[in-house]
Amino acid sequence: MSAALPPLLHVGIVVADLDRAAADYERRWSVEVERVRDLDFTTARFHGQETSCSARYGFINTGASEIELIQPLSGRSPYTEFLETAGEGVHHLAYVVGSIDQHLAALREAGEEPRVAFDATIADQARFVYLDGLAHGPVIELIESELLGG
Repeated sequence: MSAALPPLLHVGIVVADLDRAAADYERRWSVEVERVRDLDFTTARFHGQETSCSARYGFINTGASEIELIQPLSGRSPYTEFLETAGEGVHHLAYVVGSIDQHLAALREAGEEPRVAFDATIADQARFVYLDGLAHGPVIELIESELLGG
């Protein structure tokens, strides 16, 4: 059994300054960053350790999928780690799944051992995880479908 790859939802790009990155995308590509919001994660797990962090997110609609710009704001997070080790750039590919736990179980059944680098909820309502080692480069993000109302 293998875990099917769902359609790509977005590409996550970590930036040091979301306003600067948004202005650059608008100038170069005539696109606007929408749905900008700050999120606080007070009970997240980062590399297995509890953490509290926050980040600013903004989205660019590209038609078939989106670009998610992410600026770390506070605390230790996958975004601060990424900026420190790689600088700005593509951090993850995001996919929507019905159940993160069921998708992780399917990956394990297929012989994979996904490493959960970050496990968090948004407003205590919707869960997402970042998985290391499942792609050639970027992290894989799984988002539970309830986050998107589906």
